[in-house]
Amino acid sequence: MVKRPTLPALDRLLPVYQFFEQHHVTVRAAHQDVFNAVEEMDLVDSTVARTLMTLWRILARLILDEVPDRPMSVRDFLQLVREPPNELVRGLIGGTAARKHPSRVSAETFLFFDEPGCIKLVWGFYLLAQMNGDVSLLTETRVQCTDSKTLRWFRLYWWVIRPWSGLIRKRLLASIKVRAEQYSKV
Repeated sequence: MVKRPTLPALDRLLPVYQFFEQHHVTVRAAHQDVFNAVEEMDLVDSTVARTLMTLWRILARLILDEVPDRPMSVRDFLQLVREPPNELVRGLIGGTAARKHPSRVSAETFLFFDEPGCIKLVWGFYLLAQMNGDVSLLTETRVQCTDSKTLRWFRLYWWVIRPWSGLIRKRLLASIKVRAEQYSKV
């Protein structure tokens, strides 16, 4: 059995979670170019992501009171940790009680948030230099439900959305790889 690598910031921010997915890609580029490409990426850059986010909004309206009419962007996620050139973590608090929390929260506030009716999501990127000069880029998403009712709803939602969510992340990694490798050729 292959042991999943740990991501230090994710382990601090959301050590307990019910759902996760992890993807990686090897990038032939300078380490800083990869980190820059991670910071610049956005969900709206991908036709697949835009299409799937439109479908997500239709599903989300069945559960959530307030769903934006525009495609979700990386900027909708809170930047919780930025530790160049190796780690970047964004987060999101969603659900029925999420409107009560400020739109900008610190990593510490995120860590201790536990109002019922919510999910806490972290989305991390971790860069690891390889001996041959390549960079392994790993992304992991973790979700914690703050109560059993939310867990039941999210389990169904995850079953439907996870394959598409994984596709979006794989496409984003491919996009980051292309961008970083172009930077390194300049």
